[in-house]
Amino acid sequence: MQVAAVLARAESATDLGIHYKLGKGGMNPGLPTPAAGGFCDCSGFVAWCLFMSRKLNENFYKHFNGGWLETTAAWTDVGNSVGIFSQLPGPKAGAIVVYPDANGKQGHIGIMVDEKKVVHCSGGNDKHHGNAILITGPDVFLARKDVRFGWLNGLH
Repeated sequence: MQVAAVLARAESATDLGIHYKLGKGGMNPGLPTPAAGGFCDCSGFVAWCLFMSRKLNENFYKHFNGGWLETTAAWTDVGNSVGIFSQLPGPKAGAIVVYPDANGKQGHIGIMVDEKKVVHCSGGNDKHHGNAILITGPDVFLARKDVRFGWLNGLH
């Protein structure tokens, strides 16, 4: 799979009026958008962009949480390079950027468009712009000390 295809797919989902709902979207990578009934969350969006279902048949994810691509599992995978991602030292076009669930709050995940922009699905995007999936600056991620950047194994 090529970075250009991932980024084109991610950008194709912006400004479609998709709304944020935790646990929604990203089940069927064959669909033209990541949404399920007009709703998606960040993990579902990233899974769809990477041409995979958020429900994985991969050993690390199956043992970690029953097979789900979600923020804490992806963050753990990136930090230990034990599943489908390898850790990067910093942002790069096509990389995922992720932080885990913490203190009763959900984590977040997106895809770097370049070193200064990220495409992601969030409730904040939805609330402020009426579209959950947007390209923004990476500040929401970079403000976190526990942020990690990961590379999908096999992406080139």
